[in-house]
Amino acid sequence: MDISDATKVLKWNKRLLDVLGLWPLNLNEVKFSFFFIYITVQCFLQYADLAEYIYDFNYVVRNLTETIVLSMIFLKIFIYRIISNELRELIQYIQEDYSEIVYSTANEIKTFLQYTLLSKRIVQCLLITCGFTTVLFYMQPLTTQLLAYNEGNSSTSFILPFHIRLFFDVTQARIYYIIYACEIFVVPLVLCGFIGTDCLLITLVLHICGQISILTMQVGILLDDPRNLREKLKRIVIRHCRLLRLFANLQSAYSAFLLQELFGITFLMCLGSYNVIATSAVTDSSNFIRFLFYILTLIFQLFGMCYIGECVTTESSCLCNAFYNCEWYNISPDHAKSFLMCILRSQKPLTLTAGNFFTFSLVNFTSVVRTSIGYLSVMRKFL
Repeated sequence: MDISDATKVLKWNKRLLDVLGLWPLNLNEVKFSFFFIYITVQCFLQYADLAEYIYDFNYVVRNLTETIVLSMIFLKIFIYRIISNELRELIQYIQEDYSEIVYSTANEIKTFLQYTLLSKRIVQCLLITCGFTTVLFYMQPLTTQLLAYNEGNSSTSFILPFHIRLFFDVTQARIYYIIYACEIFVVPLVLCGFIGTDCLLITLVLHICGQISILTMQVGILLDDPRNLREKLKRIVIRHCRLLRLFANLQSAYSAFLLQELFGITFLMCLGSYNVIATSAVTDSSNFIRFLFYILTLIFQLFGMCYIGECVTTESSCLCNAFYNCEWYNISPDHAKSFLMCILRSQKPLTLTAGNFFTFSLVNFTSVVRTSIGYLSVMRKFL
């Protein structure tokens, strides 16, 4: 089997993060500085707009629907810049596994390719849904403006794609279109900063899942052939320690990142759902469609994080069972000692956590959705 195509998912991650100058193997300070300053100014203008209309509840909700996203992007790219050294080491580690010589059987290669394909599909779906939603938000005011102009309605107000506070009045179309054009940088920021950062995490976690699954297969057939048992057992112990260390480093690097991701998505799902209900109540079809795709993007994003957390927990539990079910009691005491150490280290399943208190899993995915619905039921009283 040819595994050269498996590197595509890493190339996609590289292209996404290269836009912001954040690819850990090739940091670009100029790009990062430009987008970081831009997102800082954008957040300031949006919070200024929020302060101006703070007593209009519906307007505040629509503003926060966008402002929290940009605030999350600000935090995400800031955290990525801080942990770039740790991410560089993680990527260099996993690049070693993108070679056929690492795998000894066709089943191992097949397992590696299955997890790589899963990673590619999740990344593709996230990029498509997020890209479509962001373009809808960006294009909707411009479309309305152009339709009004074609109908001869010159009195239409100049509405920008995102809620920002300008400290001057926009009375000329030329100024309006210049400002509108400047807002286009929000699109790559959302696509690469909001989703692209998650894509790298998904790629890293699913890669580790694939390697754990391969190790489980190797443990299962370890005693089928007693020849060179010491060498094979030594490779398994080394590989097991490497994967545990790799996941521990990943969890440490992404702990703060996942914490803001959890709180941010929970609030955004609540705000977005409120907007869906509010726009459907006034039969505003264009905004209804925008916010509907907004919610679908957030749900799929949260589901993706919980799904990869479920995968890593399941695979680590399968590895523990493989160690335990292997007939280690029939081998020599020296070999059994190494085996027992592996059993002990695999007793606690690996978990992807946010701030070391919330575990990403399919069960907790439903808990977050229920929490968002609970917040929404409170907000509906203001409709």
